[in-house]
Amino acid sequence: MSPRLIGLVALLLSSSACTEYEFVPEKDVEGAEGDDWNPFPDTGDTSAPPGDDCGPLETDGYAASQDDDCANEVETGTFDPELKWTKNTWASSSSAIQCMSAPIVVNVDDDNGDGVIDENDTPDVALVTYDEYSYSSGGVIRVVSGADGSEVLNITSAAVQGTGGLAAADIDGDGFIEFVSLTPNSAKAFEHDGTLKWTSASLSSHIYGISDVPSITDLDGDGDPEIIAGRAILNANGNVVGVGSYGKGGVSSNVGTAGVAADIDGDGDLEVVVGNALYRKDGSTIWYNGQNDGYPAVADFDGDGKGEIVVSGDGRLRLQDDDGTVIWSEGIPGAGSAYYGGPPTIADFDGDGDPEIGVAAGSRYSVFEGDGSILWQQTTTDASSGNTGSSVFDFEGDGVAEVVYADETTLWVFNGQDGSVKLASNDHNSGTWLEYPVVADVDADGHAEIVVTHNAQNGSLTGVSVFGDLNDSWMPGRRVWNQHAYSITHVEEYGSVPSVVTSNWPDYNNFRSGDITAPDGTTAPDLTLAQGDICEIDCDEGVLLVSFHVGNEGAVNSELEATVEIYAETGGSTVLLETVIIDPSIPMAEFMDGIEVELSADYVTGADSLYFEISTLDPECDDTNNTLTWSGPFCD
Repeated sequence: MSPRLIGLVALLLSSSACTEYEFVPEKDVEGAEGDDWNPFPDTGDTSAPPGDDCGPLETDGYAASQDDDCANEVETGTFDPELKWTKNTWASSSSAIQCMSAPIVVNVDDDNGDGVIDENDTPDVALVTYDEYSYSSGGVIRVVSGADGSEVLNITSAAVQGTGGLAAADIDGDGFIEFVSLTPNSAKAFEHDGTLKWTSASLSSHIYGISDVPSITDLDGDGDPEIIAGRAILNANGNVVGVGSYGKGGVSSNVGTAGVAADIDGDGDLEVVVGNALYRKDGSTIWYNGQNDGYPAVADFDGDGKGEIVVSGDGRLRLQDDDGTVIWSEGIPGAGSAYYGGPPTIADFDGDGDPEIGVAAGSRYSVFEGDGSILWQQTTTDASSGNTGSSVFDFEGDGVAEVVYADETTLWVFNGQDGSVKLASNDHNSGTWLEYPVVADVDADGHAEIVVTHNAQNGSLTGVSVFGDLNDSWMPGRRVWNQHAYSITHVEEYGSVPSVVTSNWPDYNNFRSGDITAPDGTTAPDLTLAQGDICEIDCDEGVLLVSFHVGNEGAVNSELEATVEIYAETGGSTVLLETVIIDPSIPMAEFMDGIEVELSADYVTGADSLYFEISTLDPECDDTNNTLTWSGPFCD
């Protein structure tokens, strides 16, 4: 709502002379009804105004100037990381301070109390902590503010896997997220306030039992999300609706399962993806390829519009086609007999336009090309498990991605092109299992941060830390990273699950990665107004006919949803006459054909001026040129 309209509403509520203000019903120019309503008349044949004496109003569009400030140069950031905060003590269950699972970022509470969770609320960091003696089943779910680590919620009775992961999304449509986590043999869901929502039936043969991570998505587009736990599929009420017959999305010789979802076969529904099989929602098998199970990730590697599946485990990395055919299989550097390779990350690491695969093992982090060759590798230290994950983001906005990875002793950031070290912070230690650092705008400052968890194996640090940029110059990140199997298109900014989950690869083609699309330098369109024509002949019949033009002086075409409000102003008194919904498609540097509007002569007769104002739902380049004042007198 425009500031002027807000003020008018306030005046209406406070004035005793309410009858002076009349709100005329809105007219939608894209489908308005009425015998005389024609907002976009043909250039040579305008609609006739009331009566036969008014000639056609001037309606032709024309070129507009372009604001050079709307075509800014790309401003890249610096890379000067600093530790912003660490949270390692809690008021309740104070011994449960270890964390060996990936954190997530979601909006949990309504910080400003306005009844909705939106951009005015601060994101939160959620994690599972455990006492060092109860890592298998004594997990406590913690939620802290992304701004400073202050405590938001502690679910001390959660009793989930201490080293297992969290997934969070609005699974019941109430406008608030729910948490899902796994016990050694079941799944549990908790409301955003920590109340237990449900506990599933036994899943003991379908998950590993330690370090399992669930994922949430809407498999069939019915508006009710499903939960994937290993090879089991649960509905939003916790009922098991399907169980696969083969893989679980993990490695039998190492801990944890991490099944994912994607529309692999292009039929419009998502499938459950494990290392060696593809399942429908009911658990029935679409294909099984006879390979060993493993940790999966998905992207389009051959440009055919369908997803291919990357699988890591047992010291090898392979790429499978959408029908399960193995395209190639290669050994993972640093993955000896005991170090197996963690869940893959997919992104365009080197900026060549094609996706690459990042995978960690016992003594190396390696990036593979789409053909199985190695782009680069870096020495790391993870002899304790060799199955950690990683994330990718372009912090500086220079078109070069960075890899964020944490091993036993170091938080690393590698240059995506060549693996050169950009950060090697010793503000981290872990025994490592399936966890990895995530990247999101956790404090709503418009810049991404790194979130990493710790446990006291291989050092003394515990809890969770957030790293940001000393100069506050890192690129904007999403306010959400809601699960281990993170994919940009699978979750909305504030935790809702799209009922139609689009494939990630047409726009991003990545997995466990943020948006690394390089900024294009443009900001936004710039809508403005210009005076058209006027016909006063039918004023005595109560009608003033005017036209006005909407133009775009920005550097990009506009698709903004916008309205134009028209007021009559007389001696400080303001009357809203019309609200016109305008066509959102306005090319840059162009004023569109005039929009004709019939105004009530009762309010414009004697008015000092007509006042027009554009209101947009999304930001534009310049909102200081959104008004037009047309001086009277009218209908004299």
